[in-house]
Amino acid sequence: MTFAPDTEATLAKPSDQGGVASVKPVSRRDSKRVGLVHNHVMNLLCHRIGEGEWLPGQRLPSIHQLTRELGAGAGSIREALRAMESQGIITIQHGRGIFVESTNPPNGAPARFAALGIGAIVALCEARRVLEPELAAFAAERGTDGELTEIHRLAQDMEQRAAAGADFLDPDLQFHRKIAAAAHNQVLESMIESVTELFLEGRKITVELPGMTPRAVRYHLLISEALLARSAEQARLLMAAHINDTTQSLIRL
Repeated sequence: MTFAPDTEATLAKPSDQGGVASVKPVSRRDSKRVGLVHNHVMNLLCHRIGEGEWLPGQRLPSIHQLTRELGAGAGSIREALRAMESQGIITIQHGRGIFVESTNPPNGAPARFAALGIGAIVALCEARRVLEPELAAFAAERGTDGELTEIHRLAQDMEQRAAAGADFLDPDLQFHRKIAAAAHNQVLESMIESVTELFLEGRKITVELPGMTPRAVRYHLLISEALLARSAEQARLLMAAHINDTTQSLIRL
């Protein structure tokens, strides 16, 4: 299977000094055109694997090297690699490196979500509406002071990045993951983690909805403040309102 790059992706020619192929840094304009930065990075890496630059069993450059080479943030690189691992393209072996597994994702891999459209994203919102308000309430009751402080820091980071017009996928995703972790329920946390790929696909749509970004940022800040105040009911209500807002915006499309 050969992976085609995004139409806006620009592959640079090998450098004269090292012979290592590189990619021009992704500008804000390019990021808007091709979607989220991590998807842009993933498509470029998949294209290069499909073209035989790295063969099954070979090790990819480190995250630090990819960050310099692709001109993308480490968070975007990590999310691209996680998505590729979930599709069976690579394996991440802690302490050893990142290795190409296959150029053919197995049937039924999470990449199937990309073709499901708005209906699947609305279904995800409904599932999140069942799970995440309770996770927020549990986090307010059970989370450590350190966990709740980190969640608040992620909400602030998201606000700062959004205000600067930068991509805020990483703090957005980590915000929800950290709340699930702070709930200290491994079953519920694994349920949230299992739909991460669909969450990422849905965010391509929701991030473009009119007025969605400032509202999402505000909800994240309010939720984090409720968590710091250990107000389980307020955290539950705010998380439900946040997800309902996203759902209604999708339904109106």
